[in-house]
Parts: sequence; C-alpha cells; structure tokens
Amino acid sequence: MTTHTPGEATGGRREERKAQNRAKLLEAARKVFAEKGYGEATARDIVRETDLATGTFYNYFEDKQDVFMALLEEMGDKGRAIAREQRLDSGHSLEERVSNAFRAYFEWAVAENDMFEVFRRNAGVIAFLPDREPFELGINELVEDMTEWAAAGDIPQIDIEMLAVASVGMGFQVATHLVEGAPPDIDGATRFCTRMFMGGLKALSAE
Repeated sequence: MTTHTPGEATGGRREERKAQNRAKLLEAARKVFAEKGYGEATARDIVRETDLATGTFYNYFEDKQDVFMALLEEMGDKGRAIAREQRLDSGHSLEERVSNAFRAYFEWAVAENDMFEVFRRNAGVIAFLPDREPFELGINELVEDMTEWAAAGDIPQIDIEMLAVASVGMGFQVATHLVEGAPPDIDGATRFCTRMFMGGLKALSAE
C-alpha cells in the first residue's frame, strides 16, 4: 500500500485547492465577459461571482486580459482536438474528412454556446489581442495536416498556410454566428464551409 508523508498530503490538498480556485475564476470570467463584455468587465467583477477573496484573483492571473486569454486557450484546446480527430480519419475521402471536421466543431460550439457567447460578444477584442496563440496553434496544426494531404496527393500544391489561416478564421466566425440561431443550423453551416473549402481548392489549383 502506498503511503504519503504529512507534507505530501498537505501539498496535494494545496494543489487541489489551487486548481479548484482557478476553475472557479475561469467559470466566473465566462459569465462576466458574456454579460458585460471585455471592455466593461473588471477583475473585481469576476471575483464577486465567486466565494474567493479579491486578492486571490492575482494569485492566478495578472489581469483581465490574462484570464480572457486563458478562456480562449481552453476553448482552443478543445475545439482543435475535436476537429483534428476528424481530419486525420484516413477511412474517409478528403471531402468527408473536411465536412466531418467542420460538423464536429460546430456541434461542440452549440453544446458550449455560453462559451461561444463570450467570444461572439468580444470578437473585436480578440482580433486585436497581442497574443493570439490559440488561433496560431489551430493554424499550425491545419498546416501540418494539409501538408500531409498534399504529400499524399489529396490536395494540389498551393499556398497551404494561407488556406489554413482562411479556414480557421471561417470556422470560428461561422461558429460564433451559428450559436445565435434558434435552432442552430449545423447542417447548413457544415455544408457551406465544406463547399467553400473544396471550391477554394478547385479554384486555387486552376491558377
């Protein structure tokens, strides 16, 4: 049986409490940014939505931009994983992989509609953030995948990086629009983005 010293047990509880506090602050930030928008929200507003002391916020985040970026990163990690799993499914044609990736991403966006409301409301702020790493990671992963597609002959030799930038931007913007629908038209959004992607490939290959 594994035993732990008192110090190890205390350290484990401390780390667990820190993780819980950070999660509370992130959940509160989702609510505040969705309701007030990035410009009007403050760190104090976020803490007020929790049972934590005001100063606790700064144990985890430098300022409201820092917590906003943490939310963006959390969203990006989940969305990228969901879409990439479908893109790498070699058992389907290229068009099916593209379509399935968009669909999976849009279904997740609708399921996480409160999260997307945060970013829909603050899309202008996101566009001018100095650190847009979550988007850059998505672009880089798509470049890697499309480079493999090109090597396999699935897509022509085109400006892959430019196409990746356009595709990631399209997917995110369509998702933020999609969640406003009642009910959201996931089929229509998937069809539209897939046709844009495949049509773009055809047009680019003809140049």
